Amino acid sequence: MQVQIKGKLLSLYRAPDFKDKETGEVLSVGKHKLQLLVETKLSNGSIKHDMQDISIPDDRVKEFEVQVGKEVSVKCSFMSKSNVSFFVL
Repeated sequence: MQVQIKGKLLSLYRAPDFKDKETGEVLSVGKHKLQLLVETKLSNGSIKHDMQDISIPDDRVKEFEVQVGKEVSVKCSFMSKSNVSFFVL
């Protein structure tokens, strides 16, 4: 399943590497993420703002760096154990 998320791209960042606590060995390199400010219209007409952190592939970082501060639309897949987490295809 795919979803499309629209919002204002506030920033990009790289999550910290996941390291073994005893050896310090890097077990998993941190992923790049988009931070989007997303507006949701509520049933009473109010607007709710949510921050969504969305993982992106390393080779797409430059594509989004030039769009910081702009409205963007990204096609995503998602995974969930309880809360939904989105990632760019």
